[in-house]
Amino acid sequence: MKTFKLPYLRYVVSPPKAKRPEYVYRPVVPVTLSFGKQRITFDALVDSGADECSFPAWIIKATGGDLHTGIKRVFSGIGGSALAYGHRSRLNLSGVDFTANVYYSHDWDDMPFGLLGQSSFFKHFDVKFSYRDKAIQFNCR
Repeated sequence: MKTFKLPYLRYVVSPPKAKRPEYVYRPVVPVTLSFGKQRITFDALVDSGADECSFPAWIIKATGGDLHTGIKRVFSGIGGSALAYGHRSRLNLSGVDFTANVYYSHDWDDMPFGLLGQSSFFKHFDVKFSYRDKAIQFNCR
């Protein structure tokens, strides 16, 4: 079983004109998504509160996929609703390849990172969050 740790990423959350910047740390990791021979690396929040993996639609287009051939689904949450299309996608996290159901939507095209959720991500890894250490430990299943 492969085990590895990745650091949390630091984000500025203070207003642009603040004299002293304030930061928040998030469990955001670089993940590579691929379709055919095209690959793209994009940050993703390891989100134990999300049901599914979700990413901006521009990613599937940039890697040669056809957004509209996926399974159509409407997601609803605090930010409203979004029409997304699900595709079986190949992902790589720190050298570990796996396949997951990933939903892509144009409504998420301005998001700074995707989401790695329960049903398709956490079945591949046991995950330990440590805010104190600002790190996430992954144990491959």
